[in-house]
Parts: sequence; C-alpha cells; structure tokens
Amino acid sequence: MSADVAALLGEGAASGVPYEDLLVPFAESIVEGDEERIAQARKSLATGMSPEAMVDAAGVASNFERMVRIADATGIELGAYLENASAVVREALGSPGRRVVERRS
Repeated sequence: MSADVAALLGEGAASGVPYEDLLVPFAESIVEGDEERIAQARKSLATGMSPEAMVDAAGVASNFERMVRIADATGIELGAYLENASAVVREALGSPGRRVVERRS
C-alpha cells in the first residue's frame, strides 16, 4: 500500500488509506487532546468500522505516542538508515529536523 503524504498536511488530498475519513479525525483529536472530539471520533470509528477496529486504532495511537516520548526523552536520533529513508517524507512535511509532530497542549 502507498499513501500520499500531502494528506498529512491537510491539503485536501486523499491519502489512499482505507477508512481515512474515520481514522484521520481520530488521530487529530488525540494530538489536539480535545476530549469531546476524541469521544465523537471513537464513536464514529466503532460505528463505521467496528468496536474492535476502534480499540486497535487507539492501541496504535497509544503505542506511537509512547515510542515518540521515549525517543524524545532519551535523545534517540534517527540514525543514518532512517535519516535517509525518511528524508522525502520529512521534507514534504516541512520538517527536515528530527521532530515531525509537536504535541499541542
């Protein structure tokens, strides 16, 4: 599967990811920390996909958040392989540095 990175920038592009119309609002609500939006997005995922899919999506988001926090707290760098492999995506996101997503609080 391939995905269009422009969709991450909110430019109206479709990512090509199945159920993106449900998953993107869920991910955005988690990053923003808006409890009402999170509850609505969870409900939409459970209804539009399945309760199990909602739990899976929450698990993926939680694991990603955990791994990013560990990497940031310990100062883990990407390393040469990931630096090269992710260069195009980081450049497309306008973030050539190591941190791509800033948590809004």
